[in-house]
Amino acid sequence: MAKTGTQKSVLRAQEIYLTAAQLFFERGFESTSVSDIADTLNITKAGLYYYFKSKQELLFQIVTTGLDNVKNEVLDPAHFIADPEERLKFIILNHSRLAAEGNHAVIIISHEINALTSEQRAIVQKRRRDYFDFVRNTLVELQRLGKIKEIDITTATFTLFGMILWLPRWFRSNGKLSVDKVCKDVCDMALRGLMP
Repeated sequence: MAKTGTQKSVLRAQEIYLTAAQLFFERGFESTSVSDIADTLNITKAGLYYYFKSKQELLFQIVTTGLDNVKNEVLDPAHFIADPEERLKFIILNHSRLAAEGNHAVIIISHEINALTSEQRAIVQKRRRDYFDFVRNTLVELQRLGKIKEIDITTATFTLFGMILWLPRWFRSNGKLSVDKVCKDVCDMALRGLMP
């Protein structure tokens, strides 16, 4: 089946985001020009500006894409898991999988938000805070049920995110470890550190 104009446009935008993320990751946001991105994609600068108004907006779209992936693949489905222990396992396993399998440049660049406008930063920080609070509340539930150790819940939440968000910086899909093995190990280590 032939792709519609809208489908082609969406696919092209995704290609631009992934390419720009890789360039921002390799060279830095400030050191990467719109011309660099256009040259890499073999299109004109004017062609790029069809998809975004500024380099800053492009960065915001990349960050938003990363947050949307977490929302769609981890956060939204986790809301339907009533048991807090199963919910926590689901979050750790699926966010780890997303971090290991996803585009590492997009994930890493998603944490570089200083170049965004204050309004864009506020949107990103709110979305991150909502996710953080959801995980933290899951840990509070488990603590009330006596299913986790007497630890500071905020420290535990930040530590969980730290374990997961470090994966794109070292994991290589062509290495000795499989995605399944890494995700299982991260989940096991996290749960052993939390559960009595």
